[in-house]
Amino acid sequence: MKEFISYLISNWYAAAGLALLIVVTVVAWIKACSAGKKRSAERERIIAELEEEKALRKQFKVIDENTFSDDTIDDERLLFGTAMNVQMSIEKKDDLITEFNGLCEEKRMIYALNFVFEDSKYEKLSLFFRSNGEPLLSQAKEAVEKIIGGELSKIFDEMFLMMNEDVEDVSFDKERVEKLDEEFKMLMQKDKDSALHSAADYIRENKSCFIFSAE
Repeated sequence: MKEFISYLISNWYAAAGLALLIVVTVVAWIKACSAGKKRSAERERIIAELEEEKALRKQFKVIDENTFSDDTIDDERLLFGTAMNVQMSIEKKDDLITEFNGLCEEKRMIYALNFVFEDSKYEKLSLFFRSNGEPLLSQAKEAVEKIIGGELSKIFDEMFLMMNEDVEDVSFDKERVEKLDEEFKMLMQKDKDSALHSAADYIRENKSCFIFSAE
């Protein structure tokens, strides 16, 4: 060991190389640990979401009067569960668009609005528009306007026009889209409870459309 230390002292370039190797190794190890934690967290999130979907499918397989008198069902669960009920009613059909268009307006509104809430949990609003198409986008726009309103609706409307290729008089502005993404994210964090309450109230007010809706 002494000989090795003496060697390093007399050969500074070797000592510097060894120090650099140690630093690189430590940094690589830290990055690997960080990546491993991120992958683990993502895996746990996906598993939790699958378990939650399974529970929603079971609880909202049939919607009845008890659904609306159950104190354990909060606003968020009522929205997600009701949308899941609608999903179950059309997911096995051959033509989903035809089935969607054949739903009553209330079901279409809640189904589309649920996508907005679900996607905004982890993704940007602009990605919601890039990942979905018609008739879902137009229905989501109408749902946000009529049920949520306020600044959230204004941002959603502007993003809709900017991301819609059929609207020729509004051009795509990357910087504006990024700003709208950030504004929407902040508002969803700030006003989420109020928006969920509005959605849940809409369901309660139109419960006759949703009761016994699953096959």
